[in-house]
Amino acid sequence: MNGLRLTLPSRHLDLTRRQLLFVARLFLQKYSETEFLTKAFLFLSGIRIHPRHPEPDGSRWYQHRSQKKPFVLPVDLMPSLIDHCRFLLRSGEINPPRFIRLARSRHFRLYNATFEEYLMAENYFFAYLETRQEQHLSNLISVLYRYPWQRWNAARIRSRAKKFKSVDPAIRYAVWMWYVGFREYIPKRCPSLFSGRKSERPFSPREYLNALVHHLNNGDITITDRLMKRPCMEALDELEQRAIEAEIAMSKS
Repeated sequence: MNGLRLTLPSRHLDLTRRQLLFVARLFLQKYSETEFLTKAFLFLSGIRIHPRHPEPDGSRWYQHRSQKKPFVLPVDLMPSLIDHCRFLLRSGEINPPRFIRLARSRHFRLYNATFEEYLMAENYFFAYLETRQEQHLSNLISVLYRYPWQRWNAARIRSRAKKFKSVDPAIRYAVWMWYVGFREYIPKRCPSLFSGRKSERPFSPREYLNALVHHLNNGDITITDRLMKRPCMEALDELEQRAIEAEIAMSKS
């Protein structure tokens, strides 16, 4: 096995489109954890199982482009190798499929999205999370992807979503992985805004989204339309600053 050179991604952002879609398909197959990690490791490392019969101890023969001849990987070595892919079992930021049927994705952190687009994406995220209805996932995709000739129009989300209903399931799931990973980034950027304060009231997505708008417009609904057009991150950063100021005020009271 001298000269074996393996290159593996170490985080979601390192995945190529091809690798991302392969991982998405693995999730859709609902493999066991060991099967998932093994298949992911073999694909991402470029190792292929050789047709030669296994050794008496169960060790398998493999081949790799960095090796001219097949080689054996001991059975007890595989767990440590496949463990390098364990990060895939956790959510994380990814580079989403850039195009879906000519529609282009927003920036992976929604830097080029408006506050309204963010709120709509959150709405369909919660709807799909609760129901697992594919229509909500199509709606989410129609928010996050836009054709070059289209302008943002919240009223047309559902009509545009019809174009994404028959998209490859792996691509659809990759978009879901993207948004789940994006939602992990936001609390890191705005820790005070998303501090996770406990409440006796059951969580309501509608109340949560309405509260974001209310805090941004200070109860003045006449400026809501203008606020909706603000860059997503600019609006969230302002909400974060207000949350920080509220924490300071509470600490002094």
